Amino acid sequence: MVGELRFDGEVAIVTGAGNGLGRGYALELAARGATVVCNDVDEAAAGRTADEIHGHGGRAVAQATSVASAEGGAAIVQAAIDAFGSVEIVVNNAGQLRPAPFEDMTAASFEEVIATHLLGAFYVTQPAFRFMKDAGYGRIVFTSSSSGIYGSPWAANYAAAKTGVLGLCNVVSLEGAAHGIRANVVVPQALDTAIGAERTQPYPDEYLQEMLRAFKPFMRHTTVDNVTPLVVYLAHRSCDVTQQIYSVGCGHVGRVFVGVAPGWFAPDLTLPSAEEVVDHLSEASELTGFGIIDSATKELRFMAEQLGGARA
Repeated sequence: MVGELRFDGEVAIVTGAGNGLGRGYALELAARGATVVCNDVDEAAAGRTADEIHGHGGRAVAQATSVASAEGGAAIVQAAIDAFGSVEIVVNNAGQLRPAPFEDMTAASFEEVIATHLLGAFYVTQPAFRFMKDAGYGRIVFTSSSSGIYGSPWAANYAAAKTGVLGLCNVVSLEGAAHGIRANVVVPQALDTAIGAERTQPYPDEYLQEMLRAFKPFMRHTTVDNVTPLVVYLAHRSCDVTQQIYSVGCGHVGRVFVGVAPGWFAPDLTLPSAEEVVDHLSEASELTGFGIIDSATKELRFMAEQLGGARA
């Protein structure tokens, strides 16, 4: 067993810290010694989280700037530096939902959800990354969703944002590796959150019933407390993984990954026609011998390895 994971002397920014998952992360990090910037657009909620930390003898400030602008992201990071002199940890958790059928979703609804989840993660992480790079150390946790990885009805805006977060984390982890910065993604399963409560509103009844049936074996375990321990580890100095995606919740942690099939190579590496592709699509779709890829160049190397085997 490892020793207690402590954060004494470290400063953490948690966005969306007023309620739900963000509040849980902020309280637990503070209980383990971290100083926390509790960010939330609901200023009163951010204040309640900070006050709760103070009540338990911890250090925290409430910060109510929106993550959805470059100025807002910079202000959040600057608040950490002005108040406490550094930032070692960023937990990108702020979010919102605007569900609607794809054909009815407004451009404004799409853009606002993208701005909070994806652009917000960029706006907060970039200034923090610059500070971490100069300091030679940092831990960044991004939040995605099963909607972004696998898809979900009535969630084009949310799913697109959450898929984008995966790409953002990949680049941050690759560029940060040489500077002591590790970045990972969590895919939480927790219903006792403010954003989780929104899921029950305008979705079609048949989808809600299907989701409730799927959750039934786990319902009483879909809690913030079942997600927080993984986030604590990913934010800790001892964390030795980066560029990973973890589904977490219901007493379960499981790695999620992107793989590529060995596929089919056309003669002379030239696809002769669409009809030829159709003829070989089942071979191209076969997953036996798939590879787990963590950069664009590694996909090309994987393809070259498969080509060598195919030509041998």
